[in-house]
Amino acid sequence: MERRSYALRLAYDGGRFRGFQRQPGLPTVQQALEEALERLGVRAQLHVAARTDAGVHALAQVVSFSARAALDPAALRRGLNEGLPEGILVLDAARVGPSFHARGSAASRTYVYLVGAPPPEGLRPYAWTLPDARAFPELAEVPPLDAAAMREALGAAVGEHDFVGFARPGEQRGTVRTLLRAEVVEAGWAPLVAVVLEGKGFLRAMVRNLVGTAVAVGLGRAPPDVIRTLLATRGRYRGVRAPGWGLTLAAVRYPDGAWPSPAAPPDPAASR
Repeated sequence: MERRSYALRLAYDGGRFRGFQRQPGLPTVQQALEEALERLGVRAQLHVAARTDAGVHALAQVVSFSARAALDPAALRRGLNEGLPEGILVLDAARVGPSFHARGSAASRTYVYLVGAPPPEGLRPYAWTLPDARAFPELAEVPPLDAAAMREALGAAVGEHDFVGFARPGEQRGTVRTLLRAEVVEAGWAPLVAVVLEGKGFLRAMVRNLVGTAVAVGLGRAPPDVIRTLLATRGRYRGVRAPGWGLTLAAVRYPDGAWPSPAAPPDPAASR
């Protein structure tokens, strides 16, 4: 019997879940989505564009699956949103071609990491708040982040490199990745910076270790050439790992003609 392929674009508050991937006895996005699909009569293996860790948020996560049922995308989106717990929203649903794969078809993923000293109150659940005694116990007060030094440090990571030193220990194979861009954007209205990293793919903990290194540079705790040196020597990063709650998967881009299109983000208000 013919199987049809579908894709979903999700937004979720990572603070409510222990990551995307299902874990026994813990609330995860995958478990919530699978249970909502089952209530609609759909049992399917899910493929996800990026397996976000505990606390990590998403504005445009993509999930694909195949099913024998002929599903109406609009009805599928509405039915899932009715059955999903608070903190997860299906922004869009679509029928896609049989070769579409949320992870394998993706051309790039873009992450945004917020750092505030401190951030505005409404952004605190989604940003790393400085000062942070756990990460920088010697800094009772935090000087303004040197965004220019952070840009210099992260600029060394753009391109194809072996990022083994920024991966979780033990991840020794397949550690070459391509970082397409690295930006540090300063807010003019608050002591807040956004680190934007776009790459073809990322290792586990790679983004958070790069951000942790850049923040150390921005605080004057590490030299601007630290990332360049670690990449050249394949040395292991032994500094601060940025906490998960400051990280958001902001976009997943696919080649032209594949779903979803990166050009026009959906209106969340129209998704319920």
